[in-house]
Amino acid sequence: MLFSPYPKTRREELFDRENELKEIEDAVRRGERLILLLGLRRLGKSSLLNVALSELPNPSIKVDVRKTYSEFSSVNRYVIGKMLLSAMGAKRKLLEEAKIFLKRVRGISISGFRVEITSKEFSITELLEALNDYGENAGRVVIAFDEAQYLRFGGATRYDGILAYAVDNLENLTFILTGSEVGLLFDFLKFNDPEAPLFGRYHHDVVLNRFSPDMSAEFLRKGFEEASFPVTEREIDDAVRELDGIPGWLALYGYIRATRNLGHNEAINEVLREAKSMIQTELSRLFAYSPRYRVILKGIALGYSKWKDIKDYLTLKLGYINDSNFSKLLENLVKSGYVEKEGGEYKIPDPVLQRIFREL
Repeated sequence: MLFSPYPKTRREELFDRENELKEIEDAVRRGERLILLLGLRRLGKSSLLNVALSELPNPSIKVDVRKTYSEFSSVNRYVIGKMLLSAMGAKRKLLEEAKIFLKRVRGISISGFRVEITSKEFSITELLEALNDYGENAGRVVIAFDEAQYLRFGGATRYDGILAYAVDNLENLTFILTGSEVGLLFDFLKFNDPEAPLFGRYHHDVVLNRFSPDMSAEFLRKGFEEASFPVTEREIDDAVRELDGIPGWLALYGYIRATRNLGHNEAINEVLREAKSMIQTELSRLFAYSPRYRVILKGIALGYSKWKDIKDYLTLKLGYINDSNFSKLLENLVKSGYVEKEGGEYKIPDPVLQRIFREL
């Protein structure tokens, strides 16, 4: 259903993402080697990626790097290798066809449909080379890293260097990287740093934007029609104003109303409650690192948009901070996607988060 709060896997579950889906499919068909799928949180990047991988004729592997980092507190080569091999093992046809190539990779063993890392000799690069050889017969192999900015926690493993090698030499592989923390993703990839491995490498960017007001309203109408749940146009218009084109919040609002039989105001308040819980979990580590982040976000949510005004608000609440340290904190929030800078002013782009941060 359109209002499902979980990542989508089928085209019919998507809404108004046909152009972006075609853009990904065309880029893979052209043989692009590095595709970036970008956008704010809760715009549907993971759903779009899932549908694209399910519809592409190419064999594909996906790793959720944020989940991997959360589970193992690391994304070293053994962890990522384990996730890649596990994803392959879940696709029996892919594994069966690729076995002959995987057997040459040192440090792994294959038994039936089970593939495991068995020694320290294991190499991510060798695994990619084997998949590239397999891709020569299969047409192309697509490897997706969801929330790829977490690859920066690779420790001794330099994933930017591995990607650079693959982009330059492994012509039968396409990498799709998603990132909601766009600034951190580009910090990791360093396309503009002459000293970095990926400097100057071509990448095809697919950017997801929020729904327009008309599109948001149509999404809600279709979702409620699908759920056979009656709502008024006034309620739809009000929900669009409150949630401002963020598909994740719109879907959560519709799901809560349709499944719990709540009224409009109750559902909006429930979305805010759920969102507050999610945000506190997402930001707990950031707030633990520095309580100043919480105050900066609150200041911006309250309408302080200029650098000096935000710094003055922070100083009033928590005391003196020098310009350099304040700028670094503000820049980190921009890179994490919680704050946007436009025309010399800072704002919180997600209206639900803005309302929550105002109340922090």
